[in-house]
Amino acid sequence: MPDGDTFRLPPVPLASGDRLADPDGRTVVGVELVLTTADGGSTRIPLRAEHGAWWAPRHPEG
Repeated sequence: MPDGDTFRLPPVPLASGDRLADPDGRTVVGVELVLTTADGGSTRIPLRAEHGAWWAPRHPEG
């Protein structure tokens, strides 16, 4: 059974689209989730592009 304190991302897209809002209009090539802890540490989690949205990384076990 997983530890109750483990941070897990949901199996839904966390962002969608491939362009920034006008007037910028630049193409998005990467999206990251940045987690910051109470002690000032941080962890960057790169999201993966699939089916027109940015998704949480695949679980290492499949």
